[in-house]
Parts: sequence; structure tokens; C-alpha cells
Amino acid sequence: MAKNLHIDERVFVPVSKIKANVQSPSSFVEKRVLAVEGRSVRVDVGNAETELVASSLCHRNIGVLMLNIGDLETETTLLDPLGKSILQFCRLLVSDDFIHAYKVRSLQEIEVLWGRSHAAYSHVILIGHGSDASIKFANGDWIDTDAFMNVFDVAGVSAKTFISLCCETGYKAFGGAASSHNSCERFIGPFHSVHGAIASQFVQTFLVYHLLEGETATVAFKHARASVPGSTSFRLWKDRKLVAGPKS
Repeated sequence: MAKNLHIDERVFVPVSKIKANVQSPSSFVEKRVLAVEGRSVRVDVGNAETELVASSLCHRNIGVLMLNIGDLETETTLLDPLGKSILQFCRLLVSDDFIHAYKVRSLQEIEVLWGRSHAAYSHVILIGHGSDASIKFANGDWIDTDAFMNVFDVAGVSAKTFISLCCETGYKAFGGAASSHNSCERFIGPFHSVHGAIASQFVQTFLVYHLLEGETATVAFKHARASVPGSTSFRLWKDRKLVAGPKS
């Protein structure tokens, strides 16, 4: 969510939070800040009319990066179907210009992709296999938390929301440690093993509440976590602190 907005800044506002009848295929419309009034900003909604929108609903940048981290073993039966389900859902939320999806099998590939276009992204979705302190790559095997996150900590990077669907990455040794890196605004990950269908449902629900309904990441996380059936659980970390999710 955007903070300290200024007049003439361009922001993305959830269509659902604008009272005027705004036609948009995306869940967001790009607007210019006309005025800042307390904790709200005034934006143009067409027909010479303006509206006040809470600053907490606005985003300076919207861009989703999906990284499908291949292992050459479960790609066709699990990772690819999971990635496709999330990609198609994201296309219902935002236009293709705001979504990039890549299959990678090495940390070096991520380094190249990230170095080219990290400024375009606000959210990073990780699909793959994890443990409580590492993520598995087909080329490189298990990569520990800091080695993985260091790739994202490039000069000038803005902090992103990381959503991991890799098993056990919600543990402190991964999720907590990852959330302390400069590139990470917050880290969301499963506390235990997670079924592919549950992982898809969780991230879709989170994105609906967070992007479409304009909820803060923490509130959207709590709604998404409550919607997950069974014993599967997720955690949300920020600055090494557990913000939401089970403590044990």
C-alpha cells in the first residue's frame, strides 16, 4: 500500500473502491493524485468528477512475477498445473502487461531475469519445492535462504511482497530470514507441506482480497488463511517477526 503520497503522483486504485461507474477489464485503474486530504487522496473519475480514496487502498506499482522453480521430477504433474492455474487467475485480475511468468531451474536464471526488470514488480509468487530452510532447484539442488534471497537484493530494489507456495518455507529459518532482506517487504509461506490445490486456492483468495478488494496484505492474509480447508496453515513474516499465522 502506498504511503506519503504527493500531488501529481500516479497510483493504482482498485476499481471496486471507486463509486463511479468505471469500466476496466483490470481490477485496477491508474489515476493521478489531484490532492492529498488527510489519509485520503482525491482522484479524477471522469465526467469532471472526483472522489476521495483512502491512501491505504492505493498502490504506487502493480506487477506480478511468477517463478516456477523446476525440479525435473514433478513439473508436469504438479508445478506446471499449479503455475497455470495461478497465471490464468491473475489474468482475470490484471492485464497481461502486469504479469510475467517464467520457468527457471537455476538461481542464475532468476538473477538475470530480476536484474532486467525488478522495478516492474510489486509481488513475487514462488512455485516449487521447499524445506524449512531452503528451496530446491533442478540445477543447483537445495539453495539456502540467504543465498536465495541475496539474488533479489540488487541496488535500488524496492521491497516486494513474496508469496511462497513451496512447502515449509513459512518456518522462521526461511520465511523469517527472507523477510529481513532489503528486497522483501513481507514473506508469506506455508508452515507445513501444502497440497497443490490448497496452494492455488490460498494465493487466489489472498490476491482477491488484497488487489481486488483493496485490503492490506495482513488483513487479506488472514482472510485467505481462514478460507483454507483442513490443517494446512500459512504464516506471514515481516522484518523477522511473525505478523500472522500459527506460532507453533
